[in-house]
Amino acid sequence: MIELAEDERQVFTERMVAEALKGKTPSESPTFYALVGAPGSGKSTLASTIDNAVVISSDHVIAEYAKTLGIDIREDFCDREVGRFATVVSNEIYKAAVKNKMNIVYDTSVLQNTFKMLEHVPKFGYQTKLKIMLVDEYQAAMNVVERKMDNDDAFSRHRQLREKFGYPSGNPLGVKPSTSMNVSAAVEEFVMQAVERGYPLEIYEFGKKEPSFKTGDDFDRFIESLELIPMERHLERCEKLKRRADNAGREEDFMQLMALKKEMMERK
Repeated sequence: MIELAEDERQVFTERMVAEALKGKTPSESPTFYALVGAPGSGKSTLASTIDNAVVISSDHVIAEYAKTLGIDIREDFCDREVGRFATVVSNEIYKAAVKNKMNIVYDTSVLQNTFKMLEHVPKFGYQTKLKIMLVDEYQAAMNVVERKMDNDDAFSRHRQLREKFGYPSGNPLGVKPSTSMNVSAAVEEFVMQAVERGYPLEIYEFGKKEPSFKTGDDFDRFIESLELIPMERHLERCEKLKRRADNAGREEDFMQLMALKKEMMERK
């Protein structure tokens, strides 16, 4: 549930809008960058490389919400109501950015909304660029678990520092590995739809700074050249994460990794 009164929500929203727009300048021909990918695919890292753009990310809003209320992000605090509030705040940031003709980075794993946004923003004078993060479904699932463990460790170790620098923003939504796997698989279908619809796009493979494919390249050749991670390497990483979770007494993470390993073994 939301632990802010109505007037406090308004103050929080206004602060988030001001912080998002701070230091950004209007553009005569603004660009709307849609960053699409599963949780754990590296969207936030890519977003940080785009200059002079307002980043719209529900994850960031929720992390700031937790910081404002002093919530321990290791706890399961993000319910549907908190998620809806983050969406409302994100929409206000979006409207302010459009009003001021600022470049926008739309960081999302909600694939069904992306095409709607790409069709909508040109009405306000925006050109669109679609950047898709492609990541192996098992790699994405383990990225989610590892990032949550890293952030929880950092939260525990640096209580004084977080007051100054803010909370870790990775996975405050408590995304489950299975969710990331499903989105990762759906992204592949999204790529095919984007190509069929003729959207200009760039596709990034996880861990690579430069796009592996951009509009104008041979798409079939790109698909053929994709490097698949051997299942043995996935299993090795999963086993390491399992040991870490077990040693730290993280029962939920351990059980999720056990289920993930079982599925990988069945597909080996």
